[in-house]
Amino acid sequence: MLWVTIDARALDGALMGTQILVLELTRALAHTGALRLRVLVYRERIDADTLALLGELPETEILAVEDVDETIPASAVFHRPQQTFAQDDLALAWQLGERIVLGQLDLIAYRNRGYFPDNRAWEDYRRASRHGMIAAERVLVLSEHTRGELIEEGLVPAERIRVVPPGLDHRIGEEPRRPAELGASEFLLCLGTDYRHKNRVFALRLLAALRERHGWRGTLVLAGTHVEHGSSREAEHEELDAHQQLREAVVELGPVIEAEKEWLMRNAAAVVYPSEYEGFGLVPYESALRGVPCLFAALSSLAEGAVGRAATIVPWDPLQSAAAAYPLLTDREARARHVQMLADAAHELTWERAAEATVQAYREAALAPARDATTLSRDAVARERELIDDHQKVVQMLIDERELVLSDYNALLGEVGPARGLIGEHGSLPQDLQRALLALSAHPALSRPLYGLLAAVFRASRSAARAVRRLLRRS
Repeated sequence: MLWVTIDARALDGALMGTQILVLELTRALAHTGALRLRVLVYRERIDADTLALLGELPETEILAVEDVDETIPASAVFHRPQQTFAQDDLALAWQLGERIVLGQLDLIAYRNRGYFPDNRAWEDYRRASRHGMIAAERVLVLSEHTRGELIEEGLVPAERIRVVPPGLDHRIGEEPRRPAELGASEFLLCLGTDYRHKNRVFALRLLAALRERHGWRGTLVLAGTHVEHGSSREAEHEELDAHQQLREAVVELGPVIEAEKEWLMRNAAAVVYPSEYEGFGLVPYESALRGVPCLFAALSSLAEGAVGRAATIVPWDPLQSAAAAYPLLTDREARARHVQMLADAAHELTWERAAEATVQAYREAALAPARDATTLSRDAVARERELIDDHQKVVQMLIDERELVLSDYNALLGEVGPARGLIGEHGSLPQDLQRALLALSAHPALSRPLYGLLAAVFRASRSAARAVRRLLRRS
């Protein structure tokens, strides 16, 4: 059996697209009978039910990140089902696998600086992402669209890319549960995080057109997590401020649990999915499998095959889109044709097929001849880890030196003056001088000689102070 380590650290209790992919693919791989699996998880983050489910899989062991050390052997293949976010992701891959298989879900974050707190964070992510794609013997993508983008950007050559669509035959856990905040009216469902590319503002405009031009009286339910960077929340609120009549027709649920998501998708008049970009786009298929139409635009991966032919939204014209969508809300036959078109395509997407294609990619990766780029990547990661370790040692040494100096100086003051220190909220030194001294700790060339000199002076001063005290007591 081929021994494979799967990076399942994404299983952190949430159950969104990435988590579903990692969990369901791992389950399907374990049942192929072709692999011995080692599943890497965070002991403190994974929920008990998911951990129990993984523990029941055949030929599968669980490895907690917290237990990884130099004694853990490397498997033949290390599979990270999503892109590398930091250099540590790649360092861990090289430590636990001889060859790397990487899942590159999309290029959304790679191209959007606004999804990061600053330019440095974005560039760090882009560098880590490129590094991962260089190191990987096989890069797995979900659609032909993403494959084309990687080739066009010059990130991965065509011979190392494999298209492996996800399955749609997920397990259904809890019984569907109606969200308590939801009223009784007919509703459109816009499901997903509020990243700008999800285009929830257009969902508001589509609702307005349906109500104003076609007399549809339903509401719009926005369900999904708010993101810290790259959110459309402000634009959504501006749109509602400009169209006050919409406020009473919009329900903002925020994040929903899986049971509530299931109820919403089964009971919506239609799902609105106005995304501008998707690496695959599960929602139209998931919606159709529940007998519910999905309103989306034929863009990026959503333009491929049968799913593209079922697109209703005209980018980004709310009036034309409302005219095309209204029959799906009111005409039973039009609704049935639309749902059937998507459902037929959805039935082709199973986790068993995804697992078979992934096993083939593992075999190719394990047998692929060594590449110079792979060797350079491994060496670069090792060197970077050494630099990080050296930096951390220097920082700790400076902290230790600073603490020693401050201890000596504060002890001196405690013996010859008020019982308070030099540094801190009630320090004797002026605040600007305290800040200057603390800032020097970031500059080894300056801080080391300065702190060394201060330490010698303060120790000498403390000895002199003690001598003075002894003389005063004798007198």
